[in-house]
Amino acid sequence: MIVVVIRTVLMYATLIVAMRLMGKRQLGDLQPTELAVTIMLSDIAVIPLQEPGAPILSGIAPIALLVGLELLMSCIMLKAPRLARVITGNPVVVIRNGRPIWSALRRLRMTVEDLVDGLRELGYFDIEDIETGIVETNGKISVYLKAGKQPMTIGDLQPTVPPRPMSCVVLTDGELNQFGLSLCGWEPEKVWQVLKAENVSPKQVMLMTADSNGAYRIIRKEENQ
Repeated sequence: MIVVVIRTVLMYATLIVAMRLMGKRQLGDLQPTELAVTIMLSDIAVIPLQEPGAPILSGIAPIALLVGLELLMSCIMLKAPRLARVITGNPVVVIRNGRPIWSALRRLRMTVEDLVDGLRELGYFDIEDIETGIVETNGKISVYLKAGKQPMTIGDLQPTVPPRPMSCVVLTDGELNQFGLSLCGWEPEKVWQVLKAENVSPKQVMLMTADSNGAYRIIRKEENQ
């Protein structure tokens, strides 16, 4: 009995360390690679508990290997955004101007009922209130409300408030974000022209956002050092 208790405590501590090493996102929104590792970790951790005669290293060693592979994959995906998009996929627009996009839902193998259920969980009961709805790479739904349905801000108390277009990410770590470009109607050439005018090279940019009105914001890497 004491052996089982000791094994349980060791495996519990090992899993806690493993989850901490893999980062806080493991506890929230899981990407495909993270979900696979998390499932495997739970299965491997049970082996030494179910088989008291098996060496404790038969559980700890595979966990350490999986954590190492996950950390390696995370580093590779940071250096190769295109590979990251292949593995995690791209966000998909499923609602435009209050109307579901049937072709996008079919590509995601979602029904309209699935979409409506997801919106209700976010507190939106009328799909026509939504200007743009996006299914993120982690499967969650993000929404941008129509102008008349957006929460009031201090700026809205001014006599005239122009429409607020959605801001989209068009460049991250020097790499173009094709999804963001298509969402705000920008062409890659326009991004390069803006960077040239600002005298900034793509590799110096940590984040660049833009909207359909042509406004943009550039955050350089050195600004966050």
